[in-house]
Amino acid sequence: MHSSEVSALRTVYGLAFDVEDLVMLRNWAAQRRLHLAIALDRVIDGVEFEELLVVAPPAGRRRTLTLWRTKDGIFAQPALGAPQSFATMQDLLDQLRPVRAAKLGWRQRLGLAG
Repeated sequence: MHSSEVSALRTVYGLAFDVEDLVMLRNWAAQRRLHLAIALDRVIDGVEFEELLVVAPPAGRRRTLTLWRTKDGIFAQPALGAPQSFATMQDLLDQLRPVRAAKLGWRQRLGLAG
């Protein structure tokens, strides 16, 4: 393998989140009784991510929201839909409708349905 091929393999697109962002998202997910998973060092379709965050309902259901960070911002992609870009984690969370978790389904907890 040539040195240019090695450096190409090590190009990282998704960066690790700041601890403050992780705590903020963890608290947000806990208030809505959602599960937060952190996947480290993943390669998806040839793109390397230091860290991916996955928010999902409890009981092993499929992921509902995947987040990653780049030098340009934070991206959030629902399981069905296109990714959206946000400047900060707070901006992302502000875009999701505030809801009470106790009496709502997982779609409402994520702010995906009215």
